[in-house]
Amino acid sequence: MFVNSNDKALPVFNGIFSPHHLGVITCSGSQTVFNKDPNLNERSYNLEWMKSIPEETPLSAIAIPGTHESLTLYKGLFASYLQSQVWSLKDQLNVGVRYFDLHSRNWIPKKIIYVGDSHWLIGKEIPLGEVLRFILDFLEKHSSETVILKVTLHDFIVSNKKNAEYLMNEIIDKFRSKIWTNTLAPKMKDARGKIVFLKTRVFQAGTESHDSHFFEHNRLINVEKKIKNIKSNLCKHHIMVSETPKTFAQNVNKWLYNFVERHKKISKNYGCLGVISMNFPSTQLIKNIIQKNVLSAFNYSILKPNCFILTHSK
Repeated sequence: MFVNSNDKALPVFNGIFSPHHLGVITCSGSQTVFNKDPNLNERSYNLEWMKSIPEETPLSAIAIPGTHESLTLYKGLFASYLQSQVWSLKDQLNVGVRYFDLHSRNWIPKKIIYVGDSHWLIGKEIPLGEVLRFILDFLEKHSSETVILKVTLHDFIVSNKKNAEYLMNEIIDKFRSKIWTNTLAPKMKDARGKIVFLKTRVFQAGTESHDSHFFEHNRLINVEKKIKNIKSNLCKHHIMVSETPKTFAQNVNKWLYNFVERHKKISKNYGCLGVISMNFPSTQLIKNIIQKNVLSAFNYSILKPNCFILTHSK
């Protein structure tokens, strides 16, 4: 949901904004914000967009485009309910996505952790180690970048937590020099070229993250107020994640685009927008989030040099 000048949520009826709020800009103009086309033009690549971010910037102070259920490319039965993305991991990296939401269904003890292209009973499984290797190969070529990774384990009847923890520690040890597992969010100078793991219920080694709660009942509500509170309390050390609802992805992506546009122009809450985890994002929506960081960096370094202290670890 978009926000009006009083930072209130606007009502929506059947996906259409209420006519009582015509004073608010509610369309994204000629921009396409929802995408189900798997084809990607190289002109849409954002391979090294993090290069311009100052070294002392905490990762928690950056607006980061991400994908929800990142490997859920499933196109079989019930695809309309299960599928969340159309681009491969390679394409998502190339277009500028820097947060990936992975799901593991290790329901019986195994020798390898697998992540699925769906976290249900069906879908292809990929060894997590292969995913990490692919991401690290990308980071080796584009060393200015960093990638945030969240791995969620799904139990089935009997918990397999101990086996999963053991296997995860093995993977982390294998790539130790290229993985950030500290509790506090790194600065860019420490994160470049590395994968930053987020702490989860099963995988305890990782940076603390919190749900931003920007979305309530599938609507964006009081976002500026929430950003202000987050910035003063949590954003100094931890990464905020906004997971957008899949059900209304087409409308949600439009609301996100409009919100980011508005936030760039009038917000005083620079930084701490955090990770925005999306379903079927377009190249324009991703670019819009990336461009948010240009303005934030400008305001941090030139307009308001002291506000940088708010997002630094003490």
